[in-house]
Amino acid sequence: MLLVESLPEFSRELRELLIAADHPALAAQVDRLEIVVKCSCNDNFCASFYTARKPFERYGEWRPSVEVQPAEGMILLDVLGDTIVFIEVLYRDDVRSKLLPLSLEASR
Repeated sequence: MLLVESLPEFSRELRELLIAADHPALAAQVDRLEIVVKCSCNDNFCASFYTARKPFERYGEWRPSVEVQPAEGMILLDVLGDTIVFIEVLYRDDVRSKLLPLSLEASR
């Protein structure tokens, strides 16, 4: 399920934030990112999701993260190599309310 189709406003915001943070290569990925698996933590403030297959254990010891500065909440991206693999979205009810009802069974 493409992020741009499921959460178009958020994907536009993310792209703009990455450009503003001087990460044009990551911004270029946004339109191709898929929501593969939602975070399973069940915290009521979490709207995080994987954009790549979730690892069985860990991606590895070194995972650079990219934080952007949204007007509301917190957005932190885990990047493996040059690829966004996880987007941590916290304190964003607008994203959470649209993410929760999505069925991702076909994407797993």
